[in-house]
Amino acid sequence: MKVLMLFSFLLFLSFNLAAQNFSSQDPEYIKNAKAGERCLLTEKYDSCNLYFKKAFEITQTSYLSTLRAACCAFSSNDIKLYEDQMTKAMEINWDGVKNLFFNNPEFSYLHHSTFEDILLQLWEQNAKASGIHLELMMELEAIAISDQKERGQMRDISSQYGWESEQMDSLWKIQLASDKRNLYRIEEIIETHGYPGKSLVGTAQSGTAFLVIQHAELDVQEKYLTLITEAADKDEVSWRSVALLVDRVNMRNGLPQIYGSQIGMDQETGEHYFAEIENPEKIDSIRATVGLGPIQAYANNWNLIWDPVDHRKKVQHRKEQNK
Repeated sequence: MKVLMLFSFLLFLSFNLAAQNFSSQDPEYIKNAKAGERCLLTEKYDSCNLYFKKAFEITQTSYLSTLRAACCAFSSNDIKLYEDQMTKAMEINWDGVKNLFFNNPEFSYLHHSTFEDILLQLWEQNAKASGIHLELMMELEAIAISDQKERGQMRDISSQYGWESEQMDSLWKIQLASDKRNLYRIEEIIETHGYPGKSLVGTAQSGTAFLVIQHAELDVQEKYLTLITEAADKDEVSWRSVALLVDRVNMRNGLPQIYGSQIGMDQETGEHYFAEIENPEKIDSIRATVGLGPIQAYANNWNLIWDPVDHRKKVQHRKEQNK
């Protein structure tokens, strides 16, 4: 059985309401934050403003909800409210605001608008004031984009033309050349600065070095695993990154994964499945220790139904087939 290991870092940019963590568990806050989001999506901007106002009377610590409120105010031409909400969003997490705006599809209707221009101006002001290395952060942003550019097309292209098609071969040649350049530069940066984490390049780009390393050869991954773990201990990079790299290293060494991040695909049937997990019965609690959500929410990206008993059976079946 031919098997292809898949991995998608960009799945962390998904903001499914059902899996969303709210900044307050107050039922009134959640009710109004959800209502505000629905009104934004259905273009009921005045109502949107009212719902977020009610939510923020309870607490205002979510930069996602605050960015949504800024969008509502801008779209209803309430410029004063818009400026207040955008300023507050930047105060909460200036780095996260930009990342959300450009990567969450719900904000795409405001791309290339005055809203975007002002957001970028405020973001640059806050970035400079934070003391981070702005030029290095921008360089890492470009590296992150190039790391995902061709990978972002591979699922559709492989489905349309096949994994061993000329189209896929061309994509991989471009991507592997990009990976080589990116890794060379990341190793230079690490040699000069140590791991480029939050305090150096901001939250959004703190995972870029990890992103490049986890697409590298096994010896490179093992070389930097301790460094990335130490960076996570210092809150310089997300523990999710450590978990994903641990799983990748384990898999390449023929060991079960710990956190359930690695998906396999049978090249002959196109079927996706979870590669062997060490402790499938406790996987959700294990994932929670590093900030990963329930495994079923992750499985939904491949239309999989998670069942630990079924997982063990399928793992055993694949082992027997590969003997």
